[in-house]
Parts: sequence; C-alpha cells; structure tokens
Amino acid sequence: MANKATIKDVAKLAGVSASTVSRALRDNPRISEEVRLRIQTIARELDFHPNQMARSLVKRETRIVGLLFAENASTSMGHPFYPAVLQGLGKVAGERRYHMLLSTGAENMREEAAMRDMADSGFASGLIALTTFTNPQESIGNIGLPVVEIGHPHNPEQRYFVDNDNVRAGYEAARYLLTRGHRRILFLGYDHRFFMMVNRLKGFEQAMAEYGAPVMQDWIVPVRMIENTPDFIRLGEIFSVEAHPTAVVSMDDPLSIGLCGFLQTLGYGVPDDVSIVSFNNTQVGQYHTPALTSIDVHPRELGMHAMTLLLDMLKGKVTQPTHVEVPFTLVERASVADCRLP
Repeated sequence: MANKATIKDVAKLAGVSASTVSRALRDNPRISEEVRLRIQTIARELDFHPNQMARSLVKRETRIVGLLFAENASTSMGHPFYPAVLQGLGKVAGERRYHMLLSTGAENMREEAAMRDMADSGFASGLIALTTFTNPQESIGNIGLPVVEIGHPHNPEQRYFVDNDNVRAGYEAARYLLTRGHRRILFLGYDHRFFMMVNRLKGFEQAMAEYGAPVMQDWIVPVRMIENTPDFIRLGEIFSVEAHPTAVVSMDDPLSIGLCGFLQTLGYGVPDDVSIVSFNNTQVGQYHTPALTSIDVHPRELGMHAMTLLLDMLKGKVTQPTHVEVPFTLVERASVADCRLP
C-alpha cells in the first residue's frame, strides 16, 4: 500500500516551505494567487488529506473560534471581567456547536501580530479580540479571518464590534455623585492604552463640566488595567490635604476595595468621608462592606453578542461592518452618601 502524501511532499513539489503550503490551503491573502493555485493543484493530485482537521482547514470549517486577550491569558483570567465574558462566549459557541481556542498571549506582542499568529496556525475559522487599544499601530489589518472586537475600535465604520457606551457610563458614574452633592471627585484607574478608559474619562469630564465642578488633573490617577495597583504614595498626598476628594469614580471593583482599605489607614470611612462609585459589579464588590455602588457593563452579554456576531459572519448572515451596543446598569448600594463637607 502506498504511503499517504504529507505536507512535506506537497512543499517539495511546489518548491516552497511547509508553512507556505499550510497558508495556501487556507487561502491566506499573504500568499500570491499563482503560488496558491499551484500548491492547491499539487495537493489535489497527491490526494493530500492527512486527517479531518486538514480537510476542515482547506474548507475553512474548523468550527473553532480564536480568542485574544488584552494581556496574556493567565493574567486576564485572574480578573472577574474575563471569566464572565467567556461564559457568554461559551454559551453561544456551545449552542451552535463551535469550540474556542484561547491565545496564551506573548509578552509585548502587538495585537495584530498576535492575531496573525493565531490566523497562521490554521486552527481558527474566526477571531474575537477581548479588548481594543488606542494605539493606531495596534489596529487590526487584513489577517484573512473574520474578526469581532469587544470594545470601541479604530475606524469603527469598518469594523465588527460589540461594546457599551463608555462615554455615557463615565458620565453617569460622575453624575450620580454630583447629584449627591459631591464636587471634589477623583478619577481612579485611568489607562490611556484602552479606548474604554479614554471614553469613560471623557464622559466623567463632561458631567463635571455640566455641573460646574472642576476636574483636577492631579486627581486623574493612572492604574494599569487588570493589575489594579495604584500609586498609594500619590493617593496619600491627595488625601492628606484639607480639601481632599469627597468622592471617587473607580474603574474596577477590586481597585475600589483596595482603596477602601487604604482610606481606612488614613482615618477615612466609606461612605461617611469618601463616597465611591465603581465599575464591573462583581460578587466581591456586592459582598464587601460597604457594598459597592457599581456600574454593571454586563460582560456575559458582551460575550454572547460578540460570539453571535462572529458566527453569523461565518455563516454569511452579516456582511457589512456592524456595531452591537450592550446597555450598562448603575447598581446603587452602600458606598455612596450625600456630601457633608463644604
């Protein structure tokens, strides 16, 4: 019995590398039409179908969706937001009999490069990026696969994406404190790398301007997203003055809980001395004392809509750039009180 042809046999006859054969059999746009046709012809002549996966790759029907995290997967999964997104992604994928492939995320790898790596692996029929970056160099080009982004991307009119109205969310977080009489409000957790944070700050500033409250630039405190480790020396200096902030808009529940403990070491109570509106409405925030008033961005629904959009793209049901907006909810709890300081 003759041995089955291998990818190396195809590569040898075509005069190319095995990786070029793999890309050509997946119609990768980085391979010229002439080379692609030559390789595909040789593959047919050799009856090159080593296994079902290979046949699926040729047809682009792997039924696998690749997932790309903002940071590496192990770091991201330690944050409550991403497991909730994955629950939504997995629910829809399971119902439609698709599987998910998680990118481990190489350190310092740009988003587009990471996506190209996953696309070139040949395993994924489409990709979902779990966040979007402000750096134009991170924007996604033509990688040869359908892509859905969670977050507001560059060139939104050309993209398929799912997000919240983060400008409005930042506005509502600040407005809630302003209606309770607060005017000295600190913004904690700004990370300029992500559109989500840039837009929340924009909304925060809009609300402050509308109510005639000054935005103190020193009170926009940066924190690297997911890590949630602020500059406590800087915060100590801010809260050491007499006209210290009476309220904080914090970008994450774990960050807010850390702030509560830090304020306690300075002799401040929450909400008696400092009120906090947080983001992400996690269980740990609900059970904290005091329970956190928090903006729920509904990450599970973000995931469900993102997977639905991508799978509809793969089935040809969606052919034009599409944006799905998931409403947010402000959940009132015990971490906010009326301002009692002048």
